[in-house]
Amino acid sequence: MRYRDWTTRLNDVIQAAQGRPFSWGEFDCCLFAADCTAAVCGTDPAEQYRGKYKTEAGAKRQLKKRHGSLEAAWDACFSRVSMAFIQRGDVVMYDAPGGRSMAVFWAGDYWATTDDGVARVVCEPLAAWRVE
Repeated sequence: MRYRDWTTRLNDVIQAAQGRPFSWGEFDCCLFAADCTAAVCGTDPAEQYRGKYKTEAGAKRQLKKRHGSLEAAWDACFSRVSMAFIQRGDVVMYDAPGGRSMAVFWAGDYWATTDDGVARVVCEPLAAWRVE
């Protein structure tokens, strides 16, 4: 269930992440999305991943070992929803220039990590999860 003040919490996480540089295992697409879900409902899908990798290869190894795929990791915590029913606070997966990435839907836009911090991104979601 979402916190009563989830909108304020989520906005605070997004604001704090702007300008924060991308760093595998410290501040990457999945960790940012997980920070957002923790702010919305208290569930941190990246809890067992935090501190376990420092590179893209390490992240992929951990994903394969623990869940098998990025989708399976998110499926373990949240229910998928149709793209037509994405709501504020939901998480989506999309194809970014560097590979599959995660974003959060907020204020009519998708927010994701970039080299220079969190920013609005234009994307076509491949899958979406209801965060609650």
